[in-house]
Amino acid sequence: MAEVVTEQIFGVPFVVADLEAASACFSSKAREARRAVLVAHADVHVLTRILHEKDYGDGLRSFDYICPDGMPIVFLLRRKKKQDAHRLYGPDMMEWMWNRGRKEGLRHFLLGGSEEAVALLKEKLGARFEGAEVAGHYCPPMGEWPEGTHEAIFRRIRESGANCVWVGLGCPKQERWLYTHRAQLPPAVYFGVGAAFNFHAGLVKQAPAWVRSHGLEWLYRLCREPRRLFKRYLVHNTRFLWYCLTKRI
Repeated sequence: MAEVVTEQIFGVPFVVADLEAASACFSSKAREARRAVLVAHADVHVLTRILHEKDYGDGLRSFDYICPDGMPIVFLLRRKKKQDAHRLYGPDMMEWMWNRGRKEGLRHFLLGGSEEAVALLKEKLGARFEGAEVAGHYCPPMGEWPEGTHEAIFRRIRESGANCVWVGLGCPKQERWLYTHRAQLPPAVYFGVGAAFNFHAGLVKQAPAWVRSHGLEWLYRLCREPRRLFKRYLVHNTRFLWYCLTKRI
């Protein structure tokens, strides 16, 4: 079975691999899953939450894999002589796994987003990766979920026979939901991919590739959604810089 190595940044183990190696590992896990395998895609925002919020940090450290979703984390991994470190961006991982899945018979389940977003997502990714199989989807309501929602999700995933479950509930809700309900989750690989649904559905524009590769996606997104993201980036980017200045890598 393909496996990947990890390296710690501030005590948090990150996957050191490129998209090809990581997707090969996750595809192998998905085909042979006997339990829920949890994959987080952690950027600076997620990393600083891990370090500052004990419950969240303990929960994320229980994940099977934490992927470096932001270039600042990749830069720190490479500073530790891990030149094989690459950004394992949630939306990119989704593309790689859908491409692999159509060749390897993987079944996908979509959890989160709106019915509009999921319909567009299935249409657009289905057109790009002909033969990829969507086993099912579930779009929970916004806000508090009514009683029985969790059980309905578990049942739908189990009945779908999905190998890969894509969870787009937003951060930190999706990670909390995954580690809280891990014991009840049907066997599969679960990916927390945040805004990937809206990106691939075409509802939210992604930053250009050169912006993402230089670690400036946060600035691009802040300019597009200042009211929603200003506090997040002010708090978490500042904390990250403080860690970089005061902790030895």
